[in-house]
Amino acid sequence: TPIWITFESFATLNRAEFYEALTHLLQRALAARQITLEHQITNQFQLLIFFEKVRELAPPIVLVIDEFEGLPQVVLSEVLHAFRQIYHQKQFYGLHSLILVGVSTVAEMIVSSASPFNVVDELRITYFTFAQVQALIGQYLDESGQPFAEEVIKAIYENTLGQPGLVNGLCQHLVSVIANDRSQPITMDDFYETLKYFLTQRFDKNIINIVSKARERREFMLRLLFTDEPIPFTVNDPDIAYLYANGVIDDRRGAVDIPVPLYSKCLIAAFRPLMNGEGKYYTLLQDQLQEFATKTGLNMGGILEKYRDYVRRRGFRAFDTEHLREGAWHYSLDGFINFFIERLGGQTLIEVPSGRGRTDILILYQSYKYLIETKIFTDAFYFEKGKYQLAEYLKSEGLAEGFYVVFSGSHGDTDTLHSDEMIEGKRIRTYIVRTNFARPTDISPPADHATN
Repeated sequence: TPIWITFESFATLNRAEFYEALTHLLQRALAARQITLEHQITNQFQLLIFFEKVRELAPPIVLVIDEFEGLPQVVLSEVLHAFRQIYHQKQFYGLHSLILVGVSTVAEMIVSSASPFNVVDELRITYFTFAQVQALIGQYLDESGQPFAEEVIKAIYENTLGQPGLVNGLCQHLVSVIANDRSQPITMDDFYETLKYFLTQRFDKNIINIVSKARERREFMLRLLFTDEPIPFTVNDPDIAYLYANGVIDDRRGAVDIPVPLYSKCLIAAFRPLMNGEGKYYTLLQDQLQEFATKTGLNMGGILEKYRDYVRRRGFRAFDTEHLREGAWHYSLDGFINFFIERLGGQTLIEVPSGRGRTDILILYQSYKYLIETKIFTDAFYFEKGKYQLAEYLKSEGLAEGFYVVFSGSHGDTDTLHSDEMIEGKRIRTYIVRTNFARPTDISPPADHATN
């Protein structure tokens, strides 16, 4: 007899409230099968008694517990111990099988609770392939007559990698909210609007969970999002174990990775400061925004030179490394670019092409599209590699040129800080932004004020 219950919204319950709620859910589910059981569960022992009584009244049940990670920590160990006892003495209880469903790995919850419960089989839901996403959207086309542009289908897959909930969520919002005129095709403009909604407004349970768990390991996540160097994957590291258990990261060829690009974008958006207090320093009194907008699009080179001027004026104050760690450089440029583009009537979006430490700013202005890739300089190898990665990404996006902004604490004023070159048929315009500024605490006092 299959029985389904959920622990959604249970995490904040105290011990007594949990057992009262558990009793209610089990009794209600059994009643739907014409099985009446009045026994009240108040503790671990009474949970065992409950399933003894089930054996007397009905065939063995298959209990499915959804949202299992909602189980309150205060009862986690004792509940798992109870189920373990049932497993080892099946002949006394009316529970045939137990299926725990959740975004966390059950193994990590068990280890974290110091439980000896060691009978675990885990079933991971497979993602859609690109062909399956195409087929699903093809079914919608057959039923509605409304086509998706091929580049939209590609963008849906590239952002979700086929994660079923996200694929369905993006498509549902596209067709029911953004492009609900069935006589019109779904375009990339529609997709960008939907993507912005997911990054800033969407209450998606999976995304909320990912962001919530990532915030608990903020420093680790900022390093993962914004640095080149691979982080070896091992569940022996507590940060990695926790984030892996909660679906935030995965093992990709032995290194830590965020498995879904849309999750990376949501995390970058979530860690972005609402206000950085630097807006008043971005421009000078004599600046005219019109000099950065021409009849043929934006003067992106001029905007990036203006950013370097701002950094030279502000020094270390341009970067909130205290709170944003490795992300300080990206968020500094992101805030500056967004300031200008919004005032010029465009919009910015986050892009996360494959490759560690790669974070792009996609700029949409009228019919023009621009791509800025940001990186932290670690060594010459990763620096040069980034140019070729950008060239490949420009090919996939159908863009002729891209902007490569690299933050470096190693370059000096005499080094080459700007280059313009063709790489694999694409124009790569590189801007080195120096970050080796002295802080007030690093500056020695004048000799006549020095202490003896």
